[in-house]
Amino acid sequence: MKKVIVCDVDGTTLKSGERVFKDNIKKAFRKILDDKSYLVVASGRTYRNLYKIFDYNKNVIYIAENGNQIVFNENILKINKFDKEKGIEIIKYLYSFKKDLIAILISTPDEAIYYEENNIYIDEEETPRYKDIDLNKLIKYFDNKEIIKISIFKEKMDDLFYKIYHSLNEKFDNIEVFDANNRWIDISNKNENKGQAVKFVLDKFKINELPLYVFGDGENDISMLKLTKNNYCPIDALDNVKNIVNHQYVHFDEVIFSLFE
Repeated sequence: MKKVIVCDVDGTTLKSGERVFKDNIKKAFRKILDDKSYLVVASGRTYRNLYKIFDYNKNVIYIAENGNQIVFNENILKINKFDKEKGIEIIKYLYSFKKDLIAILISTPDEAIYYEENNIYIDEEETPRYKDIDLNKLIKYFDNKEIIKISIFKEKMDDLFYKIYHSLNEKFDNIEVFDANNRWIDISNKNENKGQAVKFVLDKFKINELPLYVFGDGENDISMLKLTKNNYCPIDALDNVKNIVNHQYVHFDEVIFSLFE
């Protein structure tokens, strides 16, 4: 019987420090598609980044930017945009902590802008696209660009990490704030999350009746993990994720192959 497999990437199928999938994980993905089942990738990463690490596979349904952009066969099925004024105010607030943060990431429908040490990098390119960018120049960059997600990166959790995490909801209305994997804080519009995106995909492809299996490890995965009893997380997932799933695993690929025996 066909199934719908929804999986996060970082921390779930791609471990810390890994930049590409191991062969056993690639085989698990191929098994899903060879079975004519649906593979849905739900990540905080950009669509362009996901498309690349999945070897430009057009048969994968991509939920990017924590559900703010959904793409299949290179066609955008849905996109959510920040209110520009609110997005700029959030960027200004995060900028006030820039000396203590490694990077601020601002996603648009077309690219991701990494602001780090007064330089702007585009989609993880190694060389800065723009140098010596102050706050005014940073804001100016978005005059003609929409904002769909904002994130910050810090090497490890500390008091400042929690201060920013908790203060965002206090300062700004109608947003969702996620601890993605103890290093990233992701900010999206209220009720625009992976769970809502998975519901959209199930309706769009008319696959609500198929068995649904969901894999995730971070706060941004909880909304989709709650959609099914067939929910899984790795044994090193966040505690608040482990508390709501019914299954934990060591090896993602072994779980997938067991589902298709």
